[in-house]
Amino acid sequence: MLRASRPGRHIAYWQVLLAAGLAAGSLAAAPACAQPIRLIPPPAAPAETAPADPAPVPLPPPQLSPPGGQIGTPPAAIQNAPDQPATAPAETSDFVVRPLQAPDPSAAGLLDDTNGGLGVTMWRGSDRIQAVRAIGVLPGSVRSVALHGLQRRLLLTTAEVPGGNPGTPSLLGLRVTQLYRIGDIAAAQTLAVPKPAGLKDPVFLQLPAEAALLKDDTAQACGMSEQGLREDGSAFWQKLNVLCRYQARDVAGGDLALSLWRDGGGDDPAFNALAAALRGDAKVKIETLGGGSALHFAMLRAAGRPLPKDTLDVAPPALLAALAGYDKAEAELRLEAAEQAAAYGALPAAALGEAYAGLAIPEAARAAMAGGKSRETGARAAAYLYQSVQSAADPATRIDLLQRAWDLAQTRNLALPTAALYRPQLAALAPAENAAAAAPAIIRMALAAGETETARRWGAMLMLMPPERDRAGDLAAAAWPLLLLAGDDNGEWRDSRFDAWLATLDALPPAERNARAALLLVLAEGAGVAVPAERWDGLLTAAAEKSATGQPQASLAVWRNLLRSVSANARAESLALALALLGPDGTAQADGQSLATALGALRSVGLTAEARQVALEAALLRGF
Repeated sequence: MLRASRPGRHIAYWQVLLAAGLAAGSLAAAPACAQPIRLIPPPAAPAETAPADPAPVPLPPPQLSPPGGQIGTPPAAIQNAPDQPATAPAETSDFVVRPLQAPDPSAAGLLDDTNGGLGVTMWRGSDRIQAVRAIGVLPGSVRSVALHGLQRRLLLTTAEVPGGNPGTPSLLGLRVTQLYRIGDIAAAQTLAVPKPAGLKDPVFLQLPAEAALLKDDTAQACGMSEQGLREDGSAFWQKLNVLCRYQARDVAGGDLALSLWRDGGGDDPAFNALAAALRGDAKVKIETLGGGSALHFAMLRAAGRPLPKDTLDVAPPALLAALAGYDKAEAELRLEAAEQAAAYGALPAAALGEAYAGLAIPEAARAAMAGGKSRETGARAAAYLYQSVQSAADPATRIDLLQRAWDLAQTRNLALPTAALYRPQLAALAPAENAAAAAPAIIRMALAAGETETARRWGAMLMLMPPERDRAGDLAAAAWPLLLLAGDDNGEWRDSRFDAWLATLDALPPAERNARAALLLVLAEGAGVAVPAERWDGLLTAAAEKSATGQPQASLAVWRNLLRSVSANARAESLALALALLGPDGTAQADGQSLATALGALRSVGLTAEARQVALEAALLRGF
């Protein structure tokens, strides 16, 4: 768990900053907020308060041609704040006296060298503007376990920050905002509350209110509204004021607050419809949740309306986790929200298991799924398999159910959270020669869950079996790339095994076969495996082939800045840009050049084990 006591956090923070001796300079400034509206909401209607959540050797990068196309949104222009007037040092013949600099609150974090931090000097080599921009292009809603973990470590590490005036946007404010975007509300709140002295980012006011709304504690959020209107006055606080007044039965005050927001240029059709429903208009239709904000959801819940059809499509990770407990949503929709939240790392695997276990499945549907006659491929089928695994009495039945669960998860793009869910069963699963046909699924599932030893035991079983028995030879050859990436045989390349694996691809068209082989070589090199140069020679024809996947390619600006940051040995910036280059679904979708560049960058800044994990995950999600 990352939530540490706040006194410990601040001790680490002051120790880091007193050691750093940061120099004064310039800092990016955010656009000015709208003028506050002096409309103070009345006390909120009594509501049950939810309890607070518990805390939750350098190598050069590949010199590849720059990727084309564009993904994501380029970082917004950053305006420099006026430089602070310099204070001339008082010099004598023997020494120089300089004023003591105030510590920079942005150095605060929850991780250090003892618990997964990336090092107190991780921003060395980057200036303030580069650090701000690097954090600004990080992807949100990351569906990769490996990339999510790396981004979380980057955002939570206690570290010296580049010199400059700690203004707005601050590095800490940007980090807190990004933690919220990826669904780690507990860690974001630990960094944001109490509000760090000297920092004026709106997120330090807004985050606690949004967290309260997600926990169905509107009273707490409304209690913060007065300060928010007074100190910020942005659209969020104006719209929260509308919610607070209507929920307190102050219709006239709600109408006035709504009118003032609209007169100030407010334009949010989804919010307008929700406000009408909250006011008591039974005829208004709620067809969308808009941007899927915590405020929109709180208004929908207060109005007692069901979820619109687009909710799961627009909801960010934090909201998906809240939707999993929304009692006015259908049971299967809540379950799908829990699945998506787990996929984004916003919900623990254990919580997903509880959601599966709690789903009531009619006896007729259960009998059909047990007999293999059901065509269900949704959340209910996944819940049935989970419940059946828990009650399975013999190993053969359990292995069959695990294979079915893995196959279903792959078709639903839920392989990683499903593997994490079944990790306890996989850890205890002994190899069985009579279940050799299930070995590929068990190996893949175990590797996805981090149970490398289980995967190795099943791979060794296949190697020891006669090759012709149950196609054990072909199965072992097909599993070799994954076991290699996981560190089997000490990560040493074997030509004979590569040739055996290539033979399993003979049925593919030559271009597809070459592309798949090239991707394996990229991933192997990215994981630190020494691939013989001649293995690339036979694939040169693939370079002339056009990509048939239609996959997005990475931003040229991100690629170029990543090469620069690696050359400067700027560790944190290189990690941030590598994550941006791969994007939110990078291990599943990023093109080969982007993977090669990002993996090389991770290894260049010392994140060798992490590069191996990213490569393994990419192979798993691409059908190796």
